[in-house]
Amino acid sequence: MKKLFLLICIIVTGISASRAAIDTSSPITVGDSVMTLGDFISTGLPVLRVQTVNSEEPTCDYVEAPAGCMGRSITNATKVPGRMVIYQRINGVDSIMYDSGDYEKDISGMTIKIRGNTSAYATKKPYKIKLQRKHDLLFRGNDSIYKDKDWVLLKYDYLLNNVGFKVNELLGMVWTPGHRFVNVIVNDSFRGVYTLCESVKRNPDCRLKVDKFTGYIFECDAYWWNEAVYVNSITSPSFNFTFKYPDSDEILPEQLDYIQGVVTAYENSLVRSDYPDLIDVPSFAAWCLGHDILGTQDSGGANRYYTKYDSTDTSKIYMPLLWDFDMSERTASAWSQGHINHFASLFNNANRTFVDEYVGLWRKISGTFYNDIQHYVTGYYSTDEGKALDASIVLEGIMWNYTYPPVKDHCIDRMIWYFSRVRWLKKAIDQLNPVGDTNIDGTVNISDVTFLVDELLGATPVYRHAGDVNGDGMMNVADVTTLIDNLLSGE
Repeated sequence: MKKLFLLICIIVTGISASRAAIDTSSPITVGDSVMTLGDFISTGLPVLRVQTVNSEEPTCDYVEAPAGCMGRSITNATKVPGRMVIYQRINGVDSIMYDSGDYEKDISGMTIKIRGNTSAYATKKPYKIKLQRKHDLLFRGNDSIYKDKDWVLLKYDYLLNNVGFKVNELLGMVWTPGHRFVNVIVNDSFRGVYTLCESVKRNPDCRLKVDKFTGYIFECDAYWWNEAVYVNSITSPSFNFTFKYPDSDEILPEQLDYIQGVVTAYENSLVRSDYPDLIDVPSFAAWCLGHDILGTQDSGGANRYYTKYDSTDTSKIYMPLLWDFDMSERTASAWSQGHINHFASLFNNANRTFVDEYVGLWRKISGTFYNDIQHYVTGYYSTDEGKALDASIVLEGIMWNYTYPPVKDHCIDRMIWYFSRVRWLKKAIDQLNPVGDTNIDGTVNISDVTFLVDELLGATPVYRHAGDVNGDGMMNVADVTTLIDNLLSGE
């Protein structure tokens, strides 16, 4: 009865909170300076304010990788309970957008803890937030769909996350996490500008959809050595597999055995060249192309998440999204580390299905990709959020005694980098699968004409993107003519 009464109070409070007067004069420390809550609300970005119980700060211990492994990470991250309020100025009115209420387990409030691996070593920490009751902290207008308990705060990164998620969207990945910038205050101390983002987890309504009882979300993880539960890679022991769903403290021995079998079968299929039977090739190709576009130089290969909808034989392994953009825009004239270190067995495989999908996807998006990115970033700094971000990074500069370039400069930097990157990719990808190499054997000759004719007649069941020789988006008899003309002219 007590919990029901508390729940009713929280609901009533949440309805009336936005109408209540807000004391914007409360002091907030910013490095060596003192400002007010109103100073942060006035930027226009949402202000995410956490007050923990007894002003306790989240802590963690730092651990180095054991011999033979890579990276450094954290352990014993404390989950600190507290209350969270989100403020924002709407049409000139300072409003409370969300109030978790004081902490009471499973009833109200939230917990905050330090998250990440190497990123957690910096003075500015990344955080994970867990609400005691589900809510859509991005306020997308349909809380029944988007509500969830788990959210992350990613450090501001000069729009790398924004562009990374935009590439994820342009590639048509299964899910693009919702996100937006916020000013974060913890225990009346400004912690900086962060990206408030949906976390990677099972949520069939709005995140990753796998079966509740027989589905899996797992990761090829360079930091597996810091997890209590994992399964082994037979080809790359530096990268074993850890679990996002089921939770590692809930997974059963038979589930571990099952995923071990799935991973082993997949890795063996790369040797046998029958991998299309086990994986969703388009999603694998999109993941690798995404990080090649982003120029990711992450020795861990960035976060490689996988899903398997259920434990049936017809359920394939998917790569549902791109994640972790801290090391993007680093390889202007080279493949991403993921391409070199983790996808080599697919690029060099006797079965060219993966290469065909990869090249085909690039050819599908390459004509408009740069314009799409340019349109996104040039439009961003003139949006309300872009203007609000400009004002907020000034406050972050006060905190760190550093002058941040304006958001417009960040956008221009992105455009310059991707202009150069796209030019390099066009040349490099054409060498993977030359136009006209319809049978995907690495060369263009008369056998490709025969293959293309057979395919058009229906004798060859597999569609090959390289068959669109004249580049008009279709594959028909005009491509046969173009291919013959090219061969006769020596092109």
